[in-house]
Formats: sequence, C-alpha cells, structure tokens
Amino acid sequence: MASDVAIIGAGIVGCASAYFLAQHGMSVTVLDRSGIGAGASGRNNGLVEHTYDALTTALYEENVALLGEFLGAAMPGEPVGAMLLVEDEATARELAAHYGSFPELAPAVLDPQQALAEEPLLAGDMWGCLLHTGYPISPLTATETVAEHARAAGVRFLLGEAADLAALRRTHGEVVVAAGTGTGPALDGLIDAGAVTPLWGVIVLVELTRHPRHALIEGTLTRGLLAGAIDDVAPFTLLDSPSWLAVGSTLLAGEEPRGEDWGPRLLDRGPRFVPSLAQARVRSTLVCARPKSFDNRPLLGRVPGQEHLWIASGHGGRGLSLGLASGRLLADAISAGDERLIPEPLSSARLEHPGGRADRP
Repeated sequence: MASDVAIIGAGIVGCASAYFLAQHGMSVTVLDRSGIGAGASGRNNGLVEHTYDALTTALYEENVALLGEFLGAAMPGEPVGAMLLVEDEATARELAAHYGSFPELAPAVLDPQQALAEEPLLAGDMWGCLLHTGYPISPLTATETVAEHARAAGVRFLLGEAADLAALRRTHGEVVVAAGTGTGPALDGLIDAGAVTPLWGVIVLVELTRHPRHALIEGTLTRGLLAGAIDDVAPFTLLDSPSWLAVGSTLLAGEEPRGEDWGPRLLDRGPRFVPSLAQARVRSTLVCARPKSFDNRPLLGRVPGQEHLWIASGHGGRGLSLGLASGRLLADAISAGDERLIPEPLSSARLEHPGGRADRP
C-alpha cells in the first residue's frame, strides 16, 4: 500500500520524522531491515548533550523540550553536568573561556580539591571544567517511545526487510533516506561518497559499586569534534545512563573496529581518571557507527537534483541530542513542499551530487 511518504530507517531521526509527518496529516511508512533503534540510536552512550555549536544550539534546545514531552518522567528535569577533565589549571581555564561563549553552559573551573568534592570517584589530581549540560536517558527506550507515538499517529512500520529505493520512489509520493551510516550506500551515485561516513564508537559496559554524579569526559574531546580535528581516537568518558554505565568512547573512521581490540585500551586508560575502574566488572562491549556528515552537521532536505527524494542524516554522535527536532524540521519542509524552511547551515543543499546522475529515477 503506497503512502504519502516512505522513510528508510527506524532510528531516532526516521521515527521522529514519521511522527511529525503524521501530525501534518500525511500517511507514512517506515522501513528498516534491522528493526527500531538497531544502529547508533539504540547503542550509544545515552547522553543528550549540548552541541557546542552556535548553528545547532536552537535545534538542541528544541530537542530537549521535545524529549521531555515524549519521555515524561524518564527525561531528567535538569542536566547532571558534564565535567571536562584535564591535568592542569591553564587548560581548565582555557576550556572555560572556550565554552563561555554559550552562557547557558555556565562553565566553572574546579581545582583538584573542588573536582574531587564534586565527583568523589575522580583521581585526586584532576582539574575540571563543569558544564551545565547532559541529560542521561536510555537511547533505545527513547527511540522506541518515539516509534510508539508514531504508530499511535497512524504510521506503518515494515521491519525486517530491505528497502528498495527505486521501487519506493515509483510507488510513494515522497521518500526520505534516514538510514544512518547506510545513507550513503542507499543514495549511491546521488550524493558524494564522502557525504555521510561512519564514525565508529566502541564503549565498554561496566559495573561499579559507586556511579559518577556527572558525565565525565576527557577535556580535549569536545573542542575538536566540530572542526574534525580529532587528535585522540580513544578519549576517556564515563557516562551513566538508565541503560548502562559505559566507558569509552572511540572516534574511528574507516572499517568497523573490533571491540575486543579497543575495549582493553579504553579500560587501561580509565583508572588514570577514575581509579576504581581498575576493579570494574566488565559486562560487554558495544560497537556502533555514528553517521558523520562531511562538515559535522546534520544534512536535512531534498537530495540535490532529485524530485521527491529527501535526506535526513549526518548527525554523528548528536542523533539523540538533535534527532527529534531534526525530524520536526524535515516534516515541516516536506508537508509544505518547501525545503527553504530548513536553515541553510543544516540544509542538504550543501551536498554536491555527482554530475550526470541528477536524472536518475
């Protein structure tokens, strides 16, 4: 049965797009070969975190509000705080100055004594920069909850079967590719091969007697992400969500990494920041691929040169932090038939499709 819109991908972005399209009165079908939240949407750390990017801050703030509406009591009322950990005062103050351009983060420099008082699990010689952000939630629960709302709004889900893009384009009004790292292969020849690529994350799920109060993050991690200047591919993080306590995470391009290779590396570094990790019981290791765009911002809108074909991808590690608001934005543009509703920094007009292929059906 044909729908007004077919969506390839049942991650957080695809499910949110479906829900908001249904709210506009459109019939929607979501297809996913692996199931709801089977990719990064269900296997990441589970931290809704500020994007540290002025061009996506408003989208993040809307996303937090939407998560509150969807999740209710399962969405924390206040952020737990992200504590960036460094080894010296100068770097801590540099971080505070850097993030001070976002007043809502209220960055606070903590000397080692203050950091230890704020976070008793820490090694006693770490400096901190505490940011007012970080809402720990269960990533899979969040994605499944959005899917449940979409179903209640009339969205049809076809799971466990591969999607045929050409066939969908012949039988449905509009088609959205929200397939995470599968977006590039799905749009083969219609967008540049480097437009959306995997950024692999390995996290180690552990058990500790005491859990951290805050999200603990190696201080140099967030600064380089937007510019793509990743110096350390295995920075330390310790994040406590309703799903798991996770040590990680890697930032690896290329082929899928082996969790058994990277897990020990992450655990070996952990006690430098949190000494009790030396005695942590390991539950398992998860590997997932984040869909990273060529410029580290979401790609939303019509595929250039293509009628009735849309893309919603490229969120990298910010799918949980931007996915609901991205879905709302895309749904507004599709229902109005006007991709100009999507702000230029997020628009898929940034893509350059290969020459000679724009007339592909």
